[in-house]
Amino acid sequence: MTREMSHDEAFAALGALAVDALDDEERSAALAHVSTCLTCRQELAALRDAASNLAFTAPAVTVGADSRDRVRAGLLARAAADGRSTPAPPPRADIVPVTAGRGRAGVFAAAAGILLVISLGAVGYLLRDRARLRDAAGLQIAQAARERATNDSLRKAVLTRDSLLAGITGRDVALMTLTTNGTKAPFAYMFWDRRANTWTMIAHNMPELKAGRTYQLWLVTASSKISAGTFKPQNGDAVIRATYALPADQLKALAVTEEPAGGVAQPTGAMIMAVTTGSH
Repeated sequence: MTREMSHDEAFAALGALAVDALDDEERSAALAHVSTCLTCRQELAALRDAASNLAFTAPAVTVGADSRDRVRAGLLARAAADGRSTPAPPPRADIVPVTAGRGRAGVFAAAAGILLVISLGAVGYLLRDRARLRDAAGLQIAQAARERATNDSLRKAVLTRDSLLAGITGRDVALMTLTTNGTKAPFAYMFWDRRANTWTMIAHNMPELKAGRTYQLWLVTASSKISAGTFKPQNGDAVIRATYALPADQLKALAVTEEPAGGVAQPTGAMIMAVTTGSH
């Protein structure tokens, strides 16, 4: 049964696999992993290409005419002497004869093979280190993005707070109180910055809305009812802000009504609370 290799084990063995230097069990395990891993499959293909190219780097051995003649004469003389003497015993099966002309080339080929295995192993380690560095860099980038998002949120919150404070404490801010009758009745403070044309209303005790309903704020003049936006309270409280230029002598009243979700062009629902300009 073929043992299973982890990704790191298989990746480390790719160099040896590329030059067929693994035993049968390791080779089967590595190939089983490579068949299911695109990263290792691509890396093995690249290493095999490198091995093929390196095979051509061993220098060729050139034999001159004089050398060939000397080798030929020596072989003929040895053959004649052997014919006159007792035949030599057959060579041992585990001894592989090497011809004189290929000895040097064999040394170069063996050295090239060893160099290739070492080089591929080093490449494997470098690639793993590069992957670890890439992962670490990805984590640092993600952390920086989270910190940047947090800083942006804090900056936005501070700007919103400062804007809200400016809208309720400015020199030209007029304060009006919207009320209605009843126990625990809703009420709200409207801060109208007549210089900046901003309206900031802070409401309390607002009844919970039914599904599909919303509250809508109205600026009332002698000739029209101007929508200043819709809002939904949370735990009975709400803050709504609007920007609308309106001369002070034109404002007659402020009102909040309950309307369908999304708001309406003109008030249609029940009046929740209101104030006339003569009461501020």
